[in-house]
Amino acid sequence: MEPREIIEKYLGSGGEVLFEKILSQAPQKADVIVLLQGDQLDRAPGSASLFHQGFAPRILISGNNKLVGPNTRPEENDFPLAALKQCLVEHKVPEEVILIDDQSFNSLGQATNVVKIAKENGWSTLLIVVSAYHALRSFLAFVKQARDQAWDGKIVMNAVQFPWDTIPSGRVKTAEEMLEVEVEKIKKYEKDLATIEGGLEYFKRA
Repeated sequence: MEPREIIEKYLGSGGEVLFEKILSQAPQKADVIVLLQGDQLDRAPGSASLFHQGFAPRILISGNNKLVGPNTRPEENDFPLAALKQCLVEHKVPEEVILIDDQSFNSLGQATNVVKIAKENGWSTLLIVVSAYHALRSFLAFVKQARDQAWDGKIVMNAVQFPWDTIPSGRVKTAEEMLEVEVEKIKKYEKDLATIEGGLEYFKRA
């Protein structure tokens, strides 16, 4: 089954439209590039590339140092934040422009804390780097937090896309299989997320 068919099967045609909008979103100038921890180093080179292309003057790594390594989460082996920072430095990102949020233990925590940090710093645009299979749920979490925290800034997703039949780093399932896990989580954690309709409405306003 194609990724868009998976989304439509579980979330309807509106979900499929929103998914395609997110995956095709072009990078935009932002106050910060947000590198969401997950899939080991898969998302770091793309974050560094966006920085060097001048899309933002800083990178915020959002995650934690507790739920890392093997056997801390089922079918997941994440790297500590220092490894992500080191990868950015190796890709010529100056250490002084790398910020760390180490208090985010899941997707809701990342959205909550990043929006809070954005408000505290007066940032108006976030450029969020995430794996393609996770992009829809992450976007919906950020849209809800923007609303709940009364932050009227702009959310721009940058989905790192690898072939759907490959296994993201630190995982045991393919990206396509992870997408099916994600749509189930969208249903399970719907109270933490904007609705599909709310996500589509956000794109109309953006």
